[in-house]
Amino acid sequence: MSYLGLKDNIRASAVCRAWRKAAESVRVVEKHPWVISFPRHYGVTILFDPLGRKSYTLNLPELVGTDVCYSKDGWLLMRRSSLVDMFFLNPYTRELINLPKCELSFQAVAFSSVPTSGTCAVIALRPFTRFIIRISICFPGATEWITQDFSCSHGFEPYMHSNLVYANGHFYCFSSGGVLVDFDLASRTMSHQAWNEHICPYIHMYNEEWFSLRKRIYLAEQKVKVEAKASERK
Repeated sequence: MSYLGLKDNIRASAVCRAWRKAAESVRVVEKHPWVISFPRHYGVTILFDPLGRKSYTLNLPELVGTDVCYSKDGWLLMRRSSLVDMFFLNPYTRELINLPKCELSFQAVAFSSVPTSGTCAVIALRPFTRFIIRISICFPGATEWITQDFSCSHGFEPYMHSNLVYANGHFYCFSSGGVLVDFDLASRTMSHQAWNEHICPYIHMYNEEWFSLRKRIYLAEQKVKVEAKASERK
């Protein structure tokens, strides 16, 4: 197994449990993000290493007719064409974990950690109205989604907002109007704050009316290493 490249290593791991254990023990996967894409009707998945400039092709028929909703730490959160069936898939090990049907529509979805960690939570967000945000939460192994509506007094733009980002036990979402939504996973409470200085620059006043261009907004997680000052360490 140690002589195989990544592509053949993954294929060999699908033979049986013994081969999978042996393949994973010598598998070397770079830690930097890869790009994944696949033709919708052929079950062929393309993994691209942007730093090594190498492409790998895998046959994953379980991805036919599905869309990628979110990715994190090598796991994909997928949704089938039925729109209510969601599942986790690890394209390296081909492990699949189903979720209960998500009957309610959503505009943003994310999960906190790998589904095998025991602490994974999936959050689906939908601005129901400008002043009401609907949040659904689910855990791997659960039988249903838990849905709750939260009020947003600052007004959250229903159609112009960022993706969901998870960091330090909280899910965040930012609207073009400068409102940051903060969902605390442990207490299942939502707070929000208005950042007027961070209103999306693509919103303009024209003839005394607000006019917004269709531009996407993104949040990104950044890990910052903070070093204490010498005086504080003492």
